[in-house]
Amino acid sequence: MNRAAKWFNRTFRTTLSGQLVASFLGMFLLIFAVSSGAAYVVILNMLKTNAIENNERQFSQLAYNLDDFAEEVDQISRQLVLGTDLQKLIEYGSVPDVDRMTEVVAAFRNFSQVLINYPYVRAISFYGADGYIMHSNKSTNGTQFDADSQTYLFYRTEIYEKVRSKKQALVWFGGMQETQFDIAPEDSPRSPKLEDYYMTAARSVTANGKTGTLMIHVDMRQFTDIYNHGLRTSSNELYMMDTDDAIVSHRDPERIGQHVDGLKMPTDGQFASQELGGVQFTTYMIDSLGFVLVNEIPVSAFIKDILTLRQVMLTTFAFSLLSAFFLSRFWIRRLTRPMSRLTTAMKKLEQGKLGVTFDLELHNELGIMIRQFNMMSRSIAELVEQKESIQEEKRKLELGALQAQINPHFFYNTLNTIKWMALVIKADNIAESVTTLSNLLHPTFRSTDILCTLQEEVDYIDNYIHIMNYRFAGGVKLKKRIPESLKNCQVLRFLLQPLVENAILHGLDGRSGGEITILADDHPVGIVIEVKDNGNGMSEERLQEVQASIAKGGETGSRETGIGLRNVHRRIQLHFGDTYQLQIDCQPMEGMNVRLLLPKVQKS
Repeated sequence: MNRAAKWFNRTFRTTLSGQLVASFLGMFLLIFAVSSGAAYVVILNMLKTNAIENNERQFSQLAYNLDDFAEEVDQISRQLVLGTDLQKLIEYGSVPDVDRMTEVVAAFRNFSQVLINYPYVRAISFYGADGYIMHSNKSTNGTQFDADSQTYLFYRTEIYEKVRSKKQALVWFGGMQETQFDIAPEDSPRSPKLEDYYMTAARSVTANGKTGTLMIHVDMRQFTDIYNHGLRTSSNELYMMDTDDAIVSHRDPERIGQHVDGLKMPTDGQFASQELGGVQFTTYMIDSLGFVLVNEIPVSAFIKDILTLRQVMLTTFAFSLLSAFFLSRFWIRRLTRPMSRLTTAMKKLEQGKLGVTFDLELHNELGIMIRQFNMMSRSIAELVEQKESIQEEKRKLELGALQAQINPHFFYNTLNTIKWMALVIKADNIAESVTTLSNLLHPTFRSTDILCTLQEEVDYIDNYIHIMNYRFAGGVKLKKRIPESLKNCQVLRFLLQPLVENAILHGLDGRSGGEITILADDHPVGIVIEVKDNGNGMSEERLQEVQASIAKGGETGSRETGIGLRNVHRRIQLHFGDTYQLQIDCQPMEGMNVRLLLPKVQKS
């Protein structure tokens, strides 16, 4: 068993030729199966069509017989209504005592005559409007009177309401049991037999605005014989259903009352045919009864005639399969031999033998694959060499980055040394300047994060103004109005310094000092930070030039003014998106107002 499995894997699963053979055989199997299946379905449908046509002819005859039977029962009911003065018994309680017995005896006499003349009639029942009941069968007659008609089950059934709504028309009901109509039913219930079921025809009897009900109960066995005597085979079943898919007449009492779900109902006087669960159903509406006649034939009954054809097809299939296998295996192995050599070369490449190639001149798709493999193999060898060169260069860059990390710390430590030397010689102004410069540079050395809090950014500006006041002799004043709720918001590091520097170098140029105000407030899409000065401002032309430079990212006439603002605007949009930006508003000699719109992000 293991040897066979290994041979199968080696032949069909691990080699291209085996897979191609399997694919070819699979296609052959598919085509053969489809064509054979199509022929099989066509023949089967022909048999089904013939069977359906036979059923239609048979149903037409059965429908004729059932219509005659329904007409005969209708005549019986009319005779009983006309020949028996049942109208007087509709209100039994209002009939004088002297006349009651006469009318009841006359009615039972007529009932008995019908039971004798028509053997298929099992029983006859009459229900008055005031609770009076008469029931007659082959052996007994019985009556019952209860002024409260609701005490008897019949008056609370759908049958009673349906017969009353149909007025004088004869209405048929199926699947009724004898115990439903007996005045004195059996005390101990038993499993119903076919003899215990009725097919019941009911008609209204009216008088003085009151309605009674006459019911003729037909023997179920004799009723089923009307449409079952023509059965040609024992494999099919004929039975009747109502429009609610419930079986009302069947030779098997166990089937009566069962439902056949999903069955397509025919229209009046028409046939319908469908297949459900391996069974072919043919249905026909019997208008006179209001029921559907159903013929149930297993599909297996149709295919007996094609078993020989199936055997021939299987023999042909086996011979064709073997022939296709040997022929396809021979030609496919011959065609895929170059592919095997290519596979061997690829395995060598996989094992690390870079640059391996092989020469084989083929003028088809396989030849293209071989040439592309040779190019790929040589390219991989070249890429490996390039990678080694890049790795060497990367090591050099990492050394440079390490050196760059050492230099700022050295600069910071040197500033601390100068500060302590100034303190030793009591040069307090120098020590204070160096301390402020150290505080200004400290965030650069302490963190490499892109973001910081708004409070940290303002503290950085405080140190920057402190240093600038050594130049302006303390003339630069800084005002801050920042709500406590916004101090912890995240902003880009060193975002405000270029704006403050621009206000000092250009807004306060030519002055001994001035005032710079930093404001922050909430905005519908984030927060707004404003940097204002009371300096020189700029002209309308200059303002438009700077605004155009910021919007387009181009050069301006004054690099010092435009580049700082443009860089701040560009950093905001690169980091937060086009919704957020920098805006400028100013008037000549009235100072400048720079507004920053940023998202509101609290530091976690």
